Amino acid sequence: MSTSSESIPPHPAEFLLNQPLKLYRDCLRLADYLAHKQSVPRFALREQVRHVWRKNQCLIDAEEIQKAREAALRGLSNSMMHFATENLDNPKGNQRSAFLEDEEEEEEEEKK
Repeated sequence: MSTSSESIPPHPAEFLLNQPLKLYRDCLRLADYLAHKQSVPRFALREQVRHVWRKNQCLIDAEEIQKAREAALRGLSNSMMHFATENLDNPKGNQRSAFLEDEEEEEEEEKK
């Protein structure tokens, strides 16, 4: 039984959907992370994010704006899920630390 005083909790992503500047900054942070992880120029990935946001800055229709924000949010959440499962597959932790640990082991073997 539900009463009118009980409300449905907001969707966790609603915070980002209602704050486009935060969503934009999070997309730029993801671009920085991917650039570092994939050893590609940071500027190139950030420019791709900027291009999409500038293309959509002239949108007037509220429904189109909402769709663009949801697409950006989907990209962020898909990336987070990918990195989370990637870390689960690697029992040593994240990919970068595992790579560094392997290099350290190789250096120790060379010293012997």
